[in-house]
Amino acid sequence: MPGKTKARASKKARGSKSKKKKSVSPTRKRAKTKAVAAQSAQQGIAGPIEHVVVLMMENRSFDHIFGYRHGVDGLKGSEFNLLDPSKAESDSNPAYYVTNGAPYAVLAGEGPGHSFNAANVQLCNDKNGPTALTPAANNGFVSGYQTELVYADKVKNPSQEVIRVVMESFAPNRLPSINALADAFCVCDNWYSEVPGPTQPNRLYVHAATSFGFALNVWTQIFDGPTVYNRVAEAGRTWATYYFDDNDLAEFSQINTQTANFKLYEDSFATDVKAGALANYVFIEPRFVNAQDAMANSQHAPQDARYGDNFIADVYETLRANEELWNKTALIVLYDEHGGFYDHVVPPSENIPNPDGLNSPPSGNKLSYAPTFTFDRLGFRVPVVIASPWVAAARVDSTRYQHTSIMASVKKMFGWDQFLTKRDASANTFEHLFSELDAPRTNTPQTLPRAALPTVTAPADSPAHPANQPLDATQKDVLMKAYHLTQGSHPDGPAPDDLPTTQGEASAFIRARYAKHFGFPGKAVKKTR
Repeated sequence: MPGKTKARASKKARGSKSKKKKSVSPTRKRAKTKAVAAQSAQQGIAGPIEHVVVLMMENRSFDHIFGYRHGVDGLKGSEFNLLDPSKAESDSNPAYYVTNGAPYAVLAGEGPGHSFNAANVQLCNDKNGPTALTPAANNGFVSGYQTELVYADKVKNPSQEVIRVVMESFAPNRLPSINALADAFCVCDNWYSEVPGPTQPNRLYVHAATSFGFALNVWTQIFDGPTVYNRVAEAGRTWATYYFDDNDLAEFSQINTQTANFKLYEDSFATDVKAGALANYVFIEPRFVNAQDAMANSQHAPQDARYGDNFIADVYETLRANEELWNKTALIVLYDEHGGFYDHVVPPSENIPNPDGLNSPPSGNKLSYAPTFTFDRLGFRVPVVIASPWVAAARVDSTRYQHTSIMASVKKMFGWDQFLTKRDASANTFEHLFSELDAPRTNTPQTLPRAALPTVTAPADSPAHPANQPLDATQKDVLMKAYHLTQGSHPDGPAPDDLPTTQGEASAFIRARYAKHFGFPGKAVKKTR
């Protein structure tokens, strides 16, 4: 159900120290607005937005990023989890309270669990999910993280300091780019991931409004189903995806042969924006694996979150640099799922439609550990900022949204006929945000403040260099996905045991495999040895 929508106008523009501009008369503003509207109408687009850019980051809950922002449904400071929620608090069963002292990277291991079973534990302290006896109370984050540390990460006797990370949030000044973006535009504080579980099912939903019955990561699968990109093309619009290594869209057989739409971010994004050649619908993937000259920036734990925060600034500033294009653009920054980090809001579980009648495990599934799920409840809240010169500053929208709200909104804006599934057909839409102002704002910041990045001091050939570090579990998944999806064009191997073991080599391998198999851009980064 829709929630309340709150508009908060800022007392003064929050922007960069840009040069003072001459005032524009109301008559000229109205003329400019009419010109933008006329151009959009001529192209069959409802409203002033002609370009929707979606940047999907990784694995952070709303409270983890925005819990200590003023004016949102965030934290009070009194929220806590017990080490064992089934027992009373004691010296041996301490309470872990929320704080705003989150470290940029987890202190041990590879981060909290976020599988379907792990999300159930976090929700109700039972991997089987909420029932009348174990109701959803968001009380299992600490117990789940301790289990993850001990059994998955092999951390013996993790300290309270290490465990507490799962309950910690970032003070706003610690991630200055996304918070400045939130200051200047709109935060959605009631936006949920589609599946209470891991990365791939939620990313499938943002593309296809379904995960085809999968509630776990299945990196070997090719999906033959329609996507938002099919609908964009059917409506006579254009689409593109920009990436560094992993690419979600390679998994979809109906679009993965359209190679001109697949572009390397560092080669093409700024060039396309500057030339005014940006597609109508754009999906941007962050970098998952360290390269020789660039750090992973997806923010998936155990990555340092500062690199992702800087990447958000990179994308925004690139769009903002072309004023004419920016005045017709909406940038949506969101996270795929909560990543196992604490959030205090229990996700919706009523009137959530199964998208297509497929349940987990789906027919033909060969994975014995696939969870049982009917896709009748949403995942935890995630951070979302919607930025556009057509959006008021310091706006907070508390309408209940979810990932499929994007395609449902763009359907209205770009005018295609059919929903993809029952899930996007039921999702609330946010296109109204772009019609609340009479003209595009002229005071949106040119640049965003940035967190200082750590200095890499190790020589390029040193084992201590980030590109020469071993792959974490997520990066191994990204590598194995590229390996399996491209085996048909690589009959001579290598064998799985001979795949790259360092991040720089894996980054180059992934690009080269996709280039040969799909014909995607193949400018591989240099090998690290």
